[in-house]
Amino acid sequence: MSKNWQKFSSIFIHKHKMSKLDESQEANVDQEVYSLQEIIESEKEQTEIASAVLAASDAQNCSYTQGYVYRQALYCCLTCLNSNKENKLHGICLACSYECHQNHELVELYTKRNFRCDCGNSNFSDFKCKLEPEKENENSMNKYNHNFSGLYCSCNRPYPDPDLSANDTLNNEEMIQCTICEDWFHLKHLNNFSNFRISENDYEDMVCQQCMTLTPFLWYYQEQLALKDKNETALVDVESETDHCTGCKLERLKKTYFCVGNKWCESQSSCFLSDSWRDSLCKCESCLKMYTELKIDFITNKEDSIKFYEEKGKKMDEMKKQEVDEQKLLNNELSKMNRVSQLEFLHNLNDFKTDLKDFLANFARNGQVVKRENIEEFFEGLNNQRKKRRVQLF
Repeated sequence: MSKNWQKFSSIFIHKHKMSKLDESQEANVDQEVYSLQEIIESEKEQTEIASAVLAASDAQNCSYTQGYVYRQALYCCLTCLNSNKENKLHGICLACSYECHQNHELVELYTKRNFRCDCGNSNFSDFKCKLEPEKENENSMNKYNHNFSGLYCSCNRPYPDPDLSANDTLNNEEMIQCTICEDWFHLKHLNNFSNFRISENDYEDMVCQQCMTLTPFLWYYQEQLALKDKNETALVDVESETDHCTGCKLERLKKTYFCVGNKWCESQSSCFLSDSWRDSLCKCESCLKMYTELKIDFITNKEDSIKFYEEKGKKMDEMKKQEVDEQKLLNNELSKMNRVSQLEFLHNLNDFKTDLKDFLANFARNGQVVKRENIEEFFEGLNNQRKKRRVQLF
């Protein structure tokens, strides 16, 4: 599976990779066809991507009541946008995309940070959310860009672009999201991308050229850049490296990589950053203040990354599958029992869940450690309850 937290993959419209028939066998057939193995592999990958992106979001309840959700799957409804005379941009949550905008033309926005569901508010014309109809007129902290109208990249075009042929490179390459502005970009429209290692395991985040002009200090974190050629990184100011490692890390790096850092600052280039680059950022008082002033204080948060969001989604998906498997096992065992045994089993199970929760909560509340004798005492109490219940049933 590819590093899809970096790359744009449509959940609604999936393009299978297809192989062409031998022209000598099918002279009149110029369309692409599927092999069975390709279909299986492609569907498996698409399911994994969907699980990673969607599993961390609630598919049944509107996320509005949760406030500004740090990350969630978001969509824009072009049907509603085009019917609004003011063309107000909006974003809707996963549940609303299913319940309120069924059969509408939706644009997948993947995920955006700190966003509250707009469905049915004043950004819509005479349309109320079916799941949470009582909403404020607007969500003032929501941020919108041209993605919310179905446009992407510095070329400001839709993806896929209907004005280009299906075989055009721009309609077939995966797009990459900037971790600062969260816009999506075609690779060929990222300045100097060829200087970086851009395979799926070589970098964690990308910052577009426009955002790099706002955050030029990142160029001095040379060890965190996914550069193909690291020779320049080795050319440092030896004298500055002997300085005591105190104070601002960024100031030390500016001395160490003065020449190469300044060169990159003038390059108007996009930037690809290696794994765990956020951990390497200076967190002194001065730098933290700078991040806040630039409105990018999220860059020090490891949980901000799409990678973290997708890993969370995959774990939640596995937990849901496990719950389904456990329920199937429970139902199967219950079907083998008579009614009295079923009642006894269910009573015991409910008692166990309730008592265990109360038991652990009591220790946590008092700041105590759970010891072996406490566990033995807990199960002895359960056995006594079970004996009493059996007497009552009979």
